[in-house]
Amino acid sequence: MYQRFKRALLIPSELYLYLKDSWLNVWVYFFLMLMLTALPFMMISWANNGFSDRNKIEIKDQFVEKLSGTHIIVDGELIVEQAFLNQDKYMNIDIYTIGIVNTPTSPEYQGIRIILVKDGVKLYTFGVLAKTYSYDELGLSNFNFSDYSLTNIDKFIRAMNLIAIEYSGPTKVFSSFVTLLSSAIELIFFVFISATFSRTLIPFKFKFKIAIYVLTPYVVMSLFALFLGSGLFIFLGIILMMIYMRIAFSKLKMI
Repeated sequence: MYQRFKRALLIPSELYLYLKDSWLNVWVYFFLMLMLTALPFMMISWANNGFSDRNKIEIKDQFVEKLSGTHIIVDGELIVEQAFLNQDKYMNIDIYTIGIVNTPTSPEYQGIRIILVKDGVKLYTFGVLAKTYSYDELGLSNFNFSDYSLTNIDKFIRAMNLIAIEYSGPTKVFSSFVTLLSSAIELIFFVFISATFSRTLIPFKFKFKIAIYVLTPYVVMSLFALFLGSGLFIFLGIILMMIYMRIAFSKLKMI
């Protein structure tokens, strides 16, 4: 695999050597690229208990727009005006959906749902009710959603984070699954694009194999983008991938 990685990254003109690679080798290499892509995000997820700092900032930024209103919690009971009972009030924070009474029911919102209802906070994991918390135990027995002060919003964030910390195990597993799935879809998309739009007159299966190998510069540039905080490396990776495809296919011969 090392020779494949070296050629795919530095010597694309020699990728024709793997034209007749077994599908086992091809998919093993794809799995390695997948792990390189997903592993940094999975490590970040597993390193955090509860919300990350970025999650907390997102909640703070979205609180006024997504959750604020005339509703209040008084003596451990949420009071929502009748006119607003049927309105969706929620925010999406990574795999979390935090909402008040009503939230969307479509599949993309069925990961980790934290829903504030009349008598407490319900935690749903994968569509199943996992636990109900009282507002007292979360420190929200008296809370005003129309108070936009940082102190009040931080109080809300601490309460939600208590729930996230307690169920961090299932959350991390789900987050890792989502990361792997989204990364796999992303890589397969680029493989199909590269193979489909190649003008080389060879069977598609050979184009597909080589397209998996030329994912390498894109994956490496994506890692640079992550660690250096510059999206330009992602565009550079896409450009290199297209160039490498042309170089690799220029050497291909039907044997």
